[in-house]
Amino acid sequence: MFSNQTILTSTLQIQPSPNLTWVACYDDVLQCALFQVPIDYSDASSGTLSIAMTKYPASASSLESPEMILYNPGGPGISGVDIVVSAGSILSAVFGPQFDVVSFDVRGTGHSTPRYEFFLNEAERNVWLGDPRKESPAATPDMIPSLWANARTLGMLARDRDVNGILPFAGSDMIARDMLSMVEAAGQEKLLYYGISYGTVLGSTFATIYPDRVERMILDGVLDMEGYYAGDGRNEVVDSDKTLQAFFDSCFAAGPDVCAYYSSSPAAIEDRLNALYITIKDSPVGVYSSSSPYYGLVDYPTLKRAVQVALYNPYTSFAPLAQGLADLENGNGTTIYGLQVEGSEPSACGAAEYSNDWEANHAVTCGDGEEVTDNVEDLKKYWEETKDISTLADAALAQRIMCSGWKVHREGRFLGPVGANTSFPILLIGNTADPVTPLSAAKKTSTAFPGSVVLTLDTPGHTSVITTSFCLYEYIGAYFANGTLPEKGTVCEVDATIFPAV
Repeated sequence: MFSNQTILTSTLQIQPSPNLTWVACYDDVLQCALFQVPIDYSDASSGTLSIAMTKYPASASSLESPEMILYNPGGPGISGVDIVVSAGSILSAVFGPQFDVVSFDVRGTGHSTPRYEFFLNEAERNVWLGDPRKESPAATPDMIPSLWANARTLGMLARDRDVNGILPFAGSDMIARDMLSMVEAAGQEKLLYYGISYGTVLGSTFATIYPDRVERMILDGVLDMEGYYAGDGRNEVVDSDKTLQAFFDSCFAAGPDVCAYYSSSPAAIEDRLNALYITIKDSPVGVYSSSSPYYGLVDYPTLKRAVQVALYNPYTSFAPLAQGLADLENGNGTTIYGLQVEGSEPSACGAAEYSNDWEANHAVTCGDGEEVTDNVEDLKKYWEETKDISTLADAALAQRIMCSGWKVHREGRFLGPVGANTSFPILLIGNTADPVTPLSAAKKTSTAFPGSVVLTLDTPGHTSVITTSFCLYEYIGAYFANGTLPEKGTVCEVDATIFPAV
């Protein structure tokens, strides 16, 4: 179809349109669009946004216009465009080749324009992100005063530098409305959707506001919706210790030749890690290597953050975590530091300057929830209430601090609760030991949507995308193809090993 056209290398080269107009991009398979939507659907004079979209076309459809499945990879702010560019063929194989696989960068993020920008340039942004006193995903109680003060500063920066006036309209209800516009522009009556992590908030919100527009919906790695919209993430970490226990258990089971942090029992490995935490509190380790792009300091929050990050994907991260912990005991922090680095490297697909998923997390997450007005004493009380939920409860504290300084909250925004009798039952997927979206949240959300079913994947880690499960793929394909739901209580095993033999 596009043999006589130039294949574009960036969505920024496309002319925005309120019609869903696809052009060839990136390679000879993919197609892209810049879909124009209102900043504020209730105000025609508010201006427009351009939503970057990428499609992996159906390869086995008898329809002239195959139905599209909208895919949201989470974040909020992870680039759906980049995901389809890198993994569109994989998604197509799982969902079914009869569907177009379409994803997008939610308003204000990635390749979509204008973007959420809190800083004047990337250098200023890197200075902020490089200072652990500004924001720490592994906050400790002694850091609360400085982190709270800086959260307030960031909130004012974000508010005052919102030159395009888009921050008040960053919410999930607005993104859900964008999705409805996409569905209508594609000529479909109802939505087919797969949402990961934050994408489950987006899907649940859509299903609540537009319950009669759901054709198929899969929610994978389901957040605690009540806590999300209340601005309270404590229930998100209730299974993180289960995931950490999986590290201890799988390292021991793998043996000393495979797991570099092996000890005589899982409990001994746990004791060894706890001892390392104490050592690093007293004696941080500097990091520099001519062979590594990373340099800095491994202190207690850095080590905790590295462990948190590794729990997201045991299949790719547990082995390097084990090696990094062993190295750190010997004074080498390079691997541990590299595990937790969240740099601002340019997108492989040429997004404007850098990925702004960090900004999106603030704009959407804090803007969605109830306004958090905590002061330092309130946050200390919050820590006392949450610290015993998990050894990694500092992640919930960090999120609470982050939103305590946020200044932009739109009146009349959707605040929950989620739940509705949808036009077709929803399929929810939960892992048995997910560090941030516990299985209990999937079950709780399911009760709000009559007829929905929870499918359990027996694995540690965050969402099903971290591993391979042919059992799961069969259920996903059958659900999208003909609406078949698994029996309640169905559990799928994985076809992968956390510590593969060397």
